[in-house]
Amino acid sequence: MSLFRRRPKAAPRTVVDLDVARRAAEAVHRGDVDEADRIVNATDDPQAHAFAAFRFIDVEG
Repeated sequence: MSLFRRRPKAAPRTVVDLDVARRAAEAVHRGDVDEADRIVNATDDPQAHAFAAFRFIDVEG
């Protein structure tokens, strides 16, 4: 048994700006992947914003 308990630290929550995600998705729709990359990389958490952009990408159209 340990004298100290390790308490799990809560992961910091990222606030995703959905307008940024929409703009990145629109750039993907236009075929401008470099612009979409620049849009999400300008945020504090590019991975979270890129993942959110998938919600707005229409794969059928």
